[in-house]
Amino acid sequence: MNSRPLGLAALIFAAAAYAAPPDDLTSPADAGVEAAVEAEAPTDWVHGEHLTGEWGDARTWLASHGITFDLAYAGEVFSNAAQEAPGVNGAFTGHLDVAVTLDFEQMGLWPGGKFYVLGQNNHGTGINEFVGSSSEISNIEATPYTQLGEFFFEQSFFDVVKLRLGKQDANREFGTPRFGGNFINNNFGMLPSSPLPSYPTNGLGAVVVVTPVWWLALKGSFFEGSPKVGSFGFDSAFAPGAGNFVISSANVTHHFGANDKHVGTTTLGFFRQQGTIDEITDRAEPRVFDQSWGVFFQNDERLWLNPADKDDPRCFTFITRVGWAQPDRNLMPLFVGASLAYHGLGRRQDDTVGIGFGWFTVTRQANGTPGTGTEFFIEAFYKWRLTKFVSLQPDLQYYRTPGGDGRDALLLGARLKFKL
Repeated sequence: MNSRPLGLAALIFAAAAYAAPPDDLTSPADAGVEAAVEAEAPTDWVHGEHLTGEWGDARTWLASHGITFDLAYAGEVFSNAAQEAPGVNGAFTGHLDVAVTLDFEQMGLWPGGKFYVLGQNNHGTGINEFVGSSSEISNIEATPYTQLGEFFFEQSFFDVVKLRLGKQDANREFGTPRFGGNFINNNFGMLPSSPLPSYPTNGLGAVVVVTPVWWLALKGSFFEGSPKVGSFGFDSAFAPGAGNFVISSANVTHHFGANDKHVGTTTLGFFRQQGTIDEITDRAEPRVFDQSWGVFFQNDERLWLNPADKDDPRCFTFITRVGWAQPDRNLMPLFVGASLAYHGLGRRQDDTVGIGFGWFTVTRQANGTPGTGTEFFIEAFYKWRLTKFVSLQPDLQYYRTPGGDGRDALLLGARLKFKL
């Protein structure tokens, strides 16, 4: 029997027994939804921003001088309740991020310059091993690794142009907006129909964002075509036949309602991959292509429950996404999905509940059934923010025909996350 899920379960129940902060404390949300207002400076550790505290005020002093540390750990357990075969069908996955940002403007060196570096460690076994979906199910699921996931230099010019050079996650600019960050399913945070250089295979490349007016952002990029886990990018980017990956988008932002507080962004984008691309087919002699392309659309909306009250963090977030790519050279050529979340539950109005679904086609089915198949999934979660640095998230997911021709799966799990 696998003891790792039981160990994390004990840790989860211990965290759940922790006393919640008092009713009069308003706390900003973490990575999922930004709070409407900033909380007052914490007076003790339990009301602070990080599990490891402020390091005797050293952390605060460093941040005021342009050196910021962001450390986070997430551990999750999942089990497939629909699996009929005997044996272990549960999985534990853990992920650690250690990031450092150097703000050269805050250091007094020059305006608009930053350097970012991210170290990552992933361990455990993903639940998809027991499900067989064409896409990883959890957004931290990966083969165990330790790597320098990102390192890039960023320069802004007059708040109009932003240039980023180095190894980076393309999902930072071209994936689902931050509103979708509370969902655990990987397909809410990625472009499933695109071979995007993203977690865990971030790529070496350049990104340019131009904002000529407040409501329009034009984004373009050029990445290596065959990124690898554990690589700095300089070897894989210049390997023979590695090719390249280009993605661009136009993002239109709109405001409406009281004080123009309701906000949404509509995105239309295009990608092209060049290199050696094998045809995805059941034929004995597949063709070889030199490029592949696709398009994507997404729209996100944030609607405040009480937009006239700046101290009320309650809001709905709604996201729709559609992606298409050439089916003879992409495993998941068509994706349609949507999600709805509500933020503002709990004693501190800091919890989030959400539900979302996705449907996509599969060019080559996992169990060898000829022809194109389809997958459908739905996810529901409740994210309980015990403190500003600890959250517990029970999660339920249902998969219909994973891999196109697999057995339906009902996944029960929970994620425990710490801001260290």
